Amino acid sequence: MIDIKDWLPEFEVSAETDNELQEYFLQTPELEKIINSKYWLLLGRKGTGKTAIYKYLEKSEANEVNNNIVVSLNFKDYPWPAHKLYKESIAGELSAYQKSWRFLFFVKLISRLIEIKEKNSEPLSKDLKWAKKYIDKVFGNPDPTILEVLFSKLARIKKLAGPGLDIDETSFSVGEVSFDDVADDKELQNTLRSNAFSLLNYFEVIFKNNVGSHKFLIVLDQLDENWLSGEIEEYSKVLINLINVCRNISIDESLKNNLKVIPFLRTDIYDTLRFNDKNKLYQDSAIVISWNNDSLDSMFFERVKKYKPSNLILQLDKKCESIFEASFVRQGTPPFKYITRRSFFRPRDIITYFNNIRKVHQPNKSGFYTTKELYDAAVEASVSVYNEIMDEWSNQFPEIEGLFSVLQTIQVETFVFEEFEKKYKGEFPKSTDGDLRKHLSFLFDNSIIGQKKQGRWEYLSSLPNLKINIEKPFRTHQSLKYRLQLVESRPGQNDD
Repeated sequence: MIDIKDWLPEFEVSAETDNELQEYFLQTPELEKIINSKYWLLLGRKGTGKTAIYKYLEKSEANEVNNNIVVSLNFKDYPWPAHKLYKESIAGELSAYQKSWRFLFFVKLISRLIEIKEKNSEPLSKDLKWAKKYIDKVFGNPDPTILEVLFSKLARIKKLAGPGLDIDETSFSVGEVSFDDVADDKELQNTLRSNAFSLLNYFEVIFKNNVGSHKFLIVLDQLDENWLSGEIEEYSKVLINLINVCRNISIDESLKNNLKVIPFLRTDIYDTLRFNDKNKLYQDSAIVISWNNDSLDSMFFERVKKYKPSNLILQLDKKCESIFEASFVRQGTPPFKYITRRSFFRPRDIITYFNNIRKVHQPNKSGFYTTKELYDAAVEASVSVYNEIMDEWSNQFPEIEGLFSVLQTIQVETFVFEEFEKKYKGEFPKSTDGDLRKHLSFLFDNSIIGQKKQGRWEYLSSLPNLKINIEKPFRTHQSLKYRLQLVESRPGQNDD
């Protein structure tokens, strides 16, 4: 029997570094909505698969995604302070942020439209020829990156020649400027804004007049990559106006049939934003990524099927259960369900847990994973989940480390409100009762703690409609047990 470690590899946890993602990507309901529905805002907790969907769309051909031409924009290394330079000089003019977003979008759209037409041997209109020459001259690239769109010659050009006019080549002999140059020079800022927004007006009209039957889908990922606590107020303005731009495009009769812009946002960051009709927008336009035991099982089993040797027979109907020796483990729980109960129902948690099982696996007669290996892997998986939560929250909610200390000093998995209150006051001596309730709710809302529902410990990640009740006992999530060094609250407590 060939051993599982010889054919099932360790998997990349991050979608950005998984070069084989396209080969075992699971078609999700969220992807279907992105491609074929009116919805245009994708929300999900960190690790739920936003970037996996983004990467799939980025690499897809138009015929694979309902004939949409995908324009992917990744903001991992985006210089957010530079975005502020595109604000109009009028104080409090929030529409300037909207213009800066539209400017970025239409530069990319015009570039891609020209590329598609040339690839299909379609003749370029006079305006598109003008736009092509301007893009190449201003940005130095026929398809400029988002950084090239920001740092260009626009701040040096004294006057733009509009469509239909001959381009003054001498205007482009000037060099590019750095962010620091523009940040320190009001005149350069004014020139940059004026030129960028003039070019936006030209490009938007040209796009509408030349797009024809083409459909474009702009997807924006890692908008939260540099979400630092000291910049939250400014970033909130940037994101709120991005959302407004996307909403305006979705209802613009001259655009909505040819363009949809979809920002991929973390749910917790969206929750912090404050703007009119937020709840209505959520109801009408948001796609929320959610997983359950079955969909996560299918997700990982796609990887198993890809690498399974052709001569190895698995019970395909059992999916991931088929790669374990035993059909049931502790308390009669199937192995895969044992894993999901120690996760936040995110693909990242599942992939990490299986990687940890692989690390502790030793070859055996069956060639599959054992029950002992499933249990042993829980220790490192617990550390990984803890680190993920810290990475998720440490910037905008630095109190998270202190709250973990509270749970650790309680020492037991299950506790009542009074125990939490006592340890909390020791960790946060200057806190008010309001702070305590707020932080307890934070832990509950993020599935770090849960409560019993119909005799079973549940968390919002597994039961989205669960409501907090401080009169009832709480339990720290099973995935954090080993990292926080917690023990049973009483002898014989059900582990699951």
